[in-house]
Amino acid sequence: MEEGTVILLNEHKPLPSPDPKRLKKRDMKTREREREANVSNDSIYEAIQKVLQRFDTQDERLKSFELRIEANTQAVKENKEEIEKMQKQIASLKKENSNLTEMCKENARYKRRWDLRLLGLPEKDNEDVKEVVIGILTRVIPVAVDKIRELVDTVHRLGKKNDAAHNKMPRPIIIQFATRTARNDIWKKSKDARVCRELNIHFREDFSKEDREARGKLWPRVEEARRNGRKAFLKEGYAVIDGIRVEL
Repeated sequence: MEEGTVILLNEHKPLPSPDPKRLKKRDMKTREREREANVSNDSIYEAIQKVLQRFDTQDERLKSFELRIEANTQAVKENKEEIEKMQKQIASLKKENSNLTEMCKENARYKRRWDLRLLGLPEKDNEDVKEVVIGILTRVIPVAVDKIRELVDTVHRLGKKNDAAHNKMPRPIIIQFATRTARNDIWKKSKDARVCRELNIHFREDFSKEDREARGKLWPRVEEARRNGRKAFLKEGYAVIDGIRVEL
């Protein structure tokens, strides 16, 4: 090869011009993708806005619930305080009622300590029960009739005449004495009085219904204690065994 000769390697060839139809088609696809992307973005944005709106609504509801819960909590607290207050008042009233009930019972017992019951005396029509009883009492204690009349306040039978509950037995008689000394004297001496055996009558202490029921239920325990050599006896509404008060 001669000197001065230049050899051109890899000679540059111009690129062919792009096909306009192909470019147009590619541009259309690009715009379509962009449009779809925009539509998708708008949908997502709209969905997000709806979710946020729901959150806002739920947040308002939660705040409303919180206020209601707070109000209910306060109401429960106030109600609890009121209930506790009422419970204390009820406890106080119960205690007061119990004390008043016991006072009424004790007053009734105290009044009955002037009384004796007479059981088993036959009942007659148009009877003067007070005079009949005064005649019996003159045989229990050696005292003049006029003196007995001073010692006896009132005498009457219990219950209604011809009551079915008393058809088999005469109605009991309540005798109220003017003094407890006279009552206690009659009660003590009636246990050995001949007139009681002759007429088959009995004098008994006058107890309330509650005390009679309590004595009836406590009597077996008194009997058992006595059989075991223990000192036991009944009082108005309780028993005493070896000096210890026993109640139902």
